[in-house]
Amino acid sequence: MDGTGMDGTTTDGTGTGSMRTTGRTASVARTAGAGDGAAVTGAMPHTARTGGRILGGAVAGSAVAGGTAAGGAVAGGDAGAGRTAQAAHTAQAARTAGAVRRAARAAAGRTAVRTGPRSGGRKARRGGRAAVASAAVLLALAALQGRAAADATTAPAGPAVWQPQGAPLAGAATTADAPQMKAAVTYRDALKVDETRFYGLALDAASSAAVSVFAVPPPGTRVGYGDGIELTLQNADGDECDSAEVHFGDDGDPRPIGTAVARLVTGDDSDSCQSADQYTLEVHRTTDATSDPGPWPLELRYVSEPGLTPGAPAPSAAASGSAADGGSGADFGGSSGDTASPTPLLTGMPRQASGGPSFETAAALRTGIWKDRVLPGETRFYKVPVDWGQQATVFTDFSSAQVTDDSPYVAEGVRVTAYSPVRELVRGDDRSYAGKPVSIGEQLAPVAYANRASDDGEVATVRYAGWYYVAVTVHPKVAEAVQGAVPVTLRVEVSGAVQPAPDYAGDPSAAGIGVSSHDVAAADGTAGGGGSGHGALRFLAFAMFGAATVLLLTLGCWYVLARRRATAAADTVTAPRPPGYGSPRW
Repeated sequence: MDGTGMDGTTTDGTGTGSMRTTGRTASVARTAGAGDGAAVTGAMPHTARTGGRILGGAVAGSAVAGGTAAGGAVAGGDAGAGRTAQAAHTAQAARTAGAVRRAARAAAGRTAVRTGPRSGGRKARRGGRAAVASAAVLLALAALQGRAAADATTAPAGPAVWQPQGAPLAGAATTADAPQMKAAVTYRDALKVDETRFYGLALDAASSAAVSVFAVPPPGTRVGYGDGIELTLQNADGDECDSAEVHFGDDGDPRPIGTAVARLVTGDDSDSCQSADQYTLEVHRTTDATSDPGPWPLELRYVSEPGLTPGAPAPSAAASGSAADGGSGADFGGSSGDTASPTPLLTGMPRQASGGPSFETAAALRTGIWKDRVLPGETRFYKVPVDWGQQATVFTDFSSAQVTDDSPYVAEGVRVTAYSPVRELVRGDDRSYAGKPVSIGEQLAPVAYANRASDDGEVATVRYAGWYYVAVTVHPKVAEAVQGAVPVTLRVEVSGAVQPAPDYAGDPSAAGIGVSSHDVAAADGTAGGGGSGHGALRFLAFAMFGAATVLLLTLGCWYVLARRRATAAADTVTAPRPPGYGSPRW
């Protein structure tokens, strides 16, 4: 659906019904995985057989409970759920460690009961069994942790939902009472039907600022075509510095929607938004008469981009012939455009990815082919590191699926949306889905600091190096047409030579600006690029398994030697004694 932006520019036909003063569109959503944590039941019987009833019984119930807790915690899917899962694993490890210590003390008590020369063999055997059982417990714990980590990357039993995170911040009804937002801090709030809320920002004259707002209607919420949020950033005199609005653009798809507005320092003295002053963010909700009247949770985040070092040379413009010069990012897959259609990445071994339900849990992807599965009603987030001068192209192939309906056609059935490092909407597109393969491609403009001066919103938003986000959504109605999750293949290609970064007067990393070699190397298809709680759990599982293996081998050798020594000692004690020795006979 093509529309016209507030400044006369044309939207990209995404069908989202979004408008912005620079001419943009919007849409998004999320999902996470859930695990069952049940694999430990196979390890426990071995532990019970090896370690006796006391050790096996003490650990079995605790470990099984740990598996369940791990699976349940992972099901949350967002940043908070990740932290909850990690805390659950930590608590379970502590509980199980306590059970191991208690069982070890019990085993030690049993071996210390007998004394005397004939009890040495039994003591050694029982001590050896207790030691081996302890090692078996460690192996069982490693298996439990490994299963929980694996569960975190498998397809969930149901659509996972982005749960807004951050410090509570209640927006005010007037600008006079607007609560202050701090840079690099995430906040959460809620917005009622047709409600307007205000938030304050104290900005200096040197740094640029961007503040993002995302509405996350609960699953099952009835939303309409025109439902959405409108953002306005204004100065102390009420002059508009930037504005944007995003709408669902279809019915019955309560996915996360949002974007960001910005105050950019340009040095233009005629711009009333350049001075150091108090600024206000206005957030308004629009709702159709037939939509659910319940409140929408919000997640807000404000970031500050340092200014350039005084006297530093002006950053170079985007590469010649790029979309920045032509006026638009590549538009293909059925939409109109004036640039050549790019070629999708076809070579390389496909790797598994696990998209998250929010920006914080997005799976990090580098150049390559990645596979995932998206359930109807889910939005999965992915992020791609794109440095200065580079250009990102992402083709999202939605596979065929088993059709369960005679008329499986779903308008706006699948959707792909791209966001900048400050969570500002760049571009998006959607397609109908009928259980047959369909592909959506997104190519962004090359990243350049000078893009901010472009009149094209799709170019102006690609003004930072950093993580660019891709949100992949499957409409809830697809569940009525096909069975299970829709297989998705993401063909990611980051091209172009890296250019020198602008000469910032401060560190821009707090705003999410910039790319390091570690970011690219760690983009392994998991949340946080391998630096998340799931990666830590995998590392812990491998470490515990390795340590337990070494301990088990060491104790096995010790046990064999102890048995031999005990047998030799027993033979010495029971050997025939020469006549004349022993107790006196009366």
